[in-house]
Amino acid sequence: MMTGQEFSKGLFGALQQHGFARRGSLMWLPGEATITLVGVQKGFGEQWFVNEGFWLKQLGRDEPDRIEQSHMYFRLERLFPQYREFILKAGDLAAEEQLSAYQRFLRVLVDEIAGDLKQLGTTEGLVDAYHAGRLTVGLMTKAAKELLASTT
Repeated sequence: MMTGQEFSKGLFGALQQHGFARRGSLMWLPGEATITLVGVQKGFGEQWFVNEGFWLKQLGRDEPDRIEQSHMYFRLERLFPQYREFILKAGDLAAEEQLSAYQRFLRVLVDEIAGDLKQLGTTEGLVDAYHAGRLTVGLMTKAAKELLASTT
């Protein structure tokens, strides 16, 4: 059975291939207007979740050291519902098919999801996702909603 540390290590290694860098317990990708953060969180039982946050530089607070301090944060399987089943299975370290789901998850993370996270981590990407209703599956500060709603 895989450990939570092994789960994180593989995930973080895949993100490093796309320019993310480790900062504390998170992976960071700084951009011109945003910082994209990715981390893991232990849930119930042996379930681990992948969380991501977007911190907007324009809103001018101290850079976060936890995803929950960012202006917007989501669980990965909610932001990418087309991959929900195997993302959750990959994080269920007690599941029988966990290892094969994890390997598939890492491939899709490298090939598709990381690039999409990079695009979402731009002002244009976040504004487009907001207006398309894609960001209703997570938590957003009032200031972030107002900023994205006023930007076209």
